[in-house]
Amino acid sequence: MKLILSGILAILIGGCASINIQPPVEHPIDKSRNYSFPYEKTWLRAVDWFADHGVIIEKIEKSSGLLTAKYYIDADNEDFLDCGDIKASGTLGSPVISKYGLLNLTVREINGNSTKVNVNFFGEFEIEANDAWDGRLIITKGQCVSTGKLENSILTYISN
Repeated sequence: MKLILSGILAILIGGCASINIQPPVEHPIDKSRNYSFPYEKTWLRAVDWFADHGVIIEKIEKSSGLLTAKYYIDADNEDFLDCGDIKASGTLGSPVISKYGLLNLTVREINGNSTKVNVNFFGEFEIEANDAWDGRLIITKGQCVSTGKLENSILTYISN
């Protein structure tokens, strides 16, 4: 009897879905730049980046120089966020991976003719898959790190 129960337990455990995630490695990132532009010109260029890239601003405070947004990432686009190495087994089909980044940008006047811009970007992911054994939904969440490419895109855009 114990042998039968052990066999059934081994089959159940072996048939379960698993999602293994090797965490991302931090990337060296240039997050800030000084510009030889007055505050007003730098602020407008920063706001224009959001508009030109279809990113909806959640918070805009010109007096404090703060812009924030959620930035949804296409699951096939690995350029901006590194969420680690995600491997799934024992699932029905491929898992669905959703990623989004949290973006905040500050514009600070250094003096009348120069301004500093700082960009922070980090993210999260959510994986949804169905267990091949019993079809139940499995949801896993985790943290992503920036690759630095989005920060560079914004900082370069402001300088042009």
